[in-house]
Amino acid sequence: MKKEEWRDGFKAIIPVCISYFPIGLACGVLLQQAGFNSIAVLLMSLLVYGGASQFMIASMTISGVGFIEIVLMVFFINLRHLLMSSTIAGHLKNKSNLFNLAFAQSITDESYAVNMMKFKIDPSWTANKAMTAGVATYVTWASSTTIGALLGSSVSISTVVMNYMLTAMFIFLLVSQIENWVLFWTTIFAMVSAVILKVVLKNGVAILIASIIASLVGLGLANLKARKEEVVHES
Repeated sequence: MKKEEWRDGFKAIIPVCISYFPIGLACGVLLQQAGFNSIAVLLMSLLVYGGASQFMIASMTISGVGFIEIVLMVFFINLRHLLMSSTIAGHLKNKSNLFNLAFAQSITDESYAVNMMKFKIDPSWTANKAMTAGVATYVTWASSTTIGALLGSSVSISTVVMNYMLTAMFIFLLVSQIENWVLFWTTIFAMVSAVILKVVLKNGVAILIASIIASLVGLGLANLKARKEEVVHES
């Protein structure tokens, strides 16, 4: 990889890295308060590498949610990476399997957005530059969460603040993805069903069940939307 590619890739992703650091610190502190030591936080950041997932793990662990429920929720939250990695794969042609595996591990919502924008508007943007951008965010997140975990014993963040941060993050992720009526009504159904199931079941599995049901409803609405568009085109 050329020096210029490292420089250009890092330069493009600097704003994301700057925003990652304070969030990573907070996430590390919260995970430490949830019972994870600094080594566990580092490994989680390297292997799971998901801000929303790691905040959720901290929250659900403190709330006493079971291990299986947490794993399943992380799985469903990160399913979006299948779509992101598949859409960006076309820009990684002629690269080795090892390169593609490393690149896939470095994908986040933010690095994906930056790279897709660059591939679209910048003809000089290469897979190596994209990899640099991904690695920069990867290292920033892992280091900031680990530092946060090391500081966790001397810094106190209440569970009220943690729940607010987690809720705010999920609201942002949710609102940013509502692009059409299918996603809007799927969101409404998910919220209503989650509240009802939480009241009835009174445990963390309610959120998981609501997520699965809402996903199926969303799939049905998406198919309905596609059929309506076909009818319009035929007429």
